[in-house]
Amino acid sequence: MRMEVDDLDRKIVNFVCNGVYSYDELASLCNASRNTIYRRIDKLEKLGIIKRRIMAFPNFEKLNFSAVIFGVNVNPKDLDRTVDFLKRQPQVKFLWKTYGTHDLVFAIICDKGDVGTCIYNLRKALEKMEVTTVQLDSSTSISWEKIDLSPY
Repeated sequence: MRMEVDDLDRKIVNFVCNGVYSYDELASLCNASRNTIYRRIDKLEKLGIIKRRIMAFPNFEKLNFSAVIFGVNVNPKDLDRTVDFLKRQPQVKFLWKTYGTHDLVFAIICDKGDVGTCIYNLRKALEKMEVTTVQLDSSTSISWEKIDLSPY
């Protein structure tokens, strides 16, 4: 099996990033055989390009949860410690290192009535770790919606 990525691999990745498809559906969409799709997905996993796992994006409103997005700038010497801390927090669902307005962007899920407490506790935990936060912004009560990015 060749371990190079070609146009078919890119097409497969594009489709699996925008929905859930069976091997047969991907074969039809990519104009390839089911066995070819199976082998290519296996190759993409071995190359670390895709990771197969089950994920769900529940309707947080119906569950009485709120999603809170944070943007934080920390002293560069504290960045790795902050990332390690956030990775261990069960309420942190997404975490990105960024090169924009913030050093880190992450999302937490908490009970709708506890948003203020969650934000306060996060700030206090970082203070207790003696992490120097230059800026900590949050956006609450966001809605989560998967947007189809395929061409019109």
